[in-house]
Amino acid sequence: MIILMNSVCNISSVFILDCVSSKRTMKIMNKMKISSRLTLGVAMLCISVLGLKASDQNVDKKKPALLPMPQSIEWKEDAITLNQVNVVLPQIKGDDLRVSQLKAELDKILKKNKIIVSGDAKTQILLQISKVEGAKQWAGQDKEAYKLVASNTGVVISANTVAGLYNGVQTLRQLVVNKNGKATVAACEIHDYPAFKIRGFMHDVGRNFQSIEQLKMQIDVMAKHKMNVFHWHLTDHFGWRLESKKYPDLQSEKAFGRHHGKFYTQAEFKDMADYCWARGIMIIPEFDSPGHSEAFRHGLGIKNMKEPRALSSMIGLVDELCSLVDAKRMPYVHVGTDEVRHAEERVNGNYLPALHKAVQANGREVIGWSKGMTFRGAKQVSQTWANSRPFGGTKHIDSRSNYVNHLEALDFASRMFFQQPCRVPHGDEVQIGGILAYWPDTYVEFEKVGLTNNPVIPAMVAYSEAVWKGIAKDRSEFWAKLPNKGTAEYAAYANFEDRIAEMRDRFHSNTPFIMVKTYDIEWRLLGQVANNEVPELEKGMIKDSYDVDGKKMNWSAPVYGGAIHSRHFFGFSSRYGGKPRGKTIVWGNTNVYSPVDQEVDAWISFNTISTSDKRAGSALDGDWSSNKDCNIWINGERIDPPKWKNPGKLDKEIALIDNVYTSREPAKIKLKKGWNSVLVKSAPTWKWVFSFSPVEKNGNAYREVKGLKYSATIPSK
Repeated sequence: MIILMNSVCNISSVFILDCVSSKRTMKIMNKMKISSRLTLGVAMLCISVLGLKASDQNVDKKKPALLPMPQSIEWKEDAITLNQVNVVLPQIKGDDLRVSQLKAELDKILKKNKIIVSGDAKTQILLQISKVEGAKQWAGQDKEAYKLVASNTGVVISANTVAGLYNGVQTLRQLVVNKNGKATVAACEIHDYPAFKIRGFMHDVGRNFQSIEQLKMQIDVMAKHKMNVFHWHLTDHFGWRLESKKYPDLQSEKAFGRHHGKFYTQAEFKDMADYCWARGIMIIPEFDSPGHSEAFRHGLGIKNMKEPRALSSMIGLVDELCSLVDAKRMPYVHVGTDEVRHAEERVNGNYLPALHKAVQANGREVIGWSKGMTFRGAKQVSQTWANSRPFGGTKHIDSRSNYVNHLEALDFASRMFFQQPCRVPHGDEVQIGGILAYWPDTYVEFEKVGLTNNPVIPAMVAYSEAVWKGIAKDRSEFWAKLPNKGTAEYAAYANFEDRIAEMRDRFHSNTPFIMVKTYDIEWRLLGQVANNEVPELEKGMIKDSYDVDGKKMNWSAPVYGGAIHSRHFFGFSSRYGGKPRGKTIVWGNTNVYSPVDQEVDAWISFNTISTSDKRAGSALDGDWSSNKDCNIWINGERIDPPKWKNPGKLDKEIALIDNVYTSREPAKIKLKKGWNSVLVKSAPTWKWVFSFSPVEKNGNAYREVKGLKYSATIPSK
């Protein structure tokens, strides 16, 4: 029976944890003559035994991780047992969606933690509407403020509105810890409110369609971390994704360039608006115009955006959109206006004023991109992208340098932690917030790959802290490289990664949470040097220094991270400045301590592509990168690159399959007991970065391989 258990656990870990196809799993089962019913049953047992699921076992019940961190928290030296509670809720009139959702989520927290609700219980959970103040940086901030006090008598959450109570319940979710079937709540007093009015995430479904089911999963994650805006980029060259009953030809075959026939019905749009609103989130819909208008023009048979019918149709579409959701729940309409680069997209001078007037006549505020088209006297909220600056004096939403499609699982967290929204510590009536944006330009055939090509889920969790708590100072020098160990900045960042990982393990093991902690991965670098300039390194000889033609070459002081950027397009956050002629190699070395002989999975990558850009190129068979000089060795043995699905091919219309390391099976690496040397030879394409971290699958998420340690040099005994 023990042998059978081991065999089945191995199969189960392949099937459930590594997401291998069901056909392959059945073949393995048939060879071993194991029934699917037995396998599934024992698989679940194996997962339970191995702990590969959401778990509170390693959580400090007196001080669990919170994300986003509250504005003010005072921890007490206690954790209060919650066996039975008496739940007291206020009588709240109106806003039935939010009241119902508030009750449902509190009930879910109690049931998940097996806390019995009893009117006779001495311990109380009390939610009450009472005066709670924010910091008054912008009008209306008090609406989302709350106060939470957890003591021996129970938990009291006070707020001015249902939205504030909902935020308090999300914090309560993180404070309740369940170990071995015993639930506790950390004793504390919290005073909390948002630093910014707009705290959002944007998904471009015009290029790559996402199902309602998948979008709702992301909305659930946003709500758990106090995000309050879903920016829904509904149109682009490849599809007008919202049903129009006025202009049904926008759903005809001629309107689509990708994901043909994939759009949201008006009923689905209204349902999504309700779903979001119930969770404290408002939808900002975007009809991008006049650029990116190919689907619009093809669907309606419009040759260019100067035609009168282009303007009248857009006004009709805005009116139709605003008829679906009231202005209270959808107070903004985004009109795009960026990247007008083609003759057929240019418009007459009356176009934008008329479009703005249509939005405002429906009681909504206009949002437009900057850089983007505008006109004198325009009253619009400016949403900045790339490195552009907002128009003077107008309301500003910050999305500058804030694109998930340029990020990878091993480098996103530093951007989220050190990049200050709106370049101010907190918002006001002009600097109203930030939106994290996801532009998956390159074609994706299967929607779930869109959430593994880039760290969509973990990035929104991480970004929630920047826009809720605020960031005291913009530290651009750390956007793409970690601070030195021993500094206050390093300690704060390490704590941030620890808290993201705790959120992952406790609440997000069923979502594609592609993140592992990287702050303790210690490297030393040697470079920039020419290819073959250091012959001993080319032979895999790792020494403390090298003599090359009478010149001594030394490794750098330790640097940290899972993704090491020799040069980033944020030049101010690069490891190396300048581009010395012919100096195209940077060597990296770390040592990994393993407590046992084992084979583990590892994320390995060079110059990871941007999912909106093809400049990094595509590797040929036998290579790790489009730059053939990139390589990695462990204990002197080269790690072979993947067998690529589309070697040497990368174009926006070629589907991304295995191009990004988090969307393919991890590499297998063998670690001996004790210290193992890792040697990396990195060379640039558009990016110049190498990425390495052992990982372990945990449901749909990943986590760190337990017991591993890292050192730039092997510690002496």
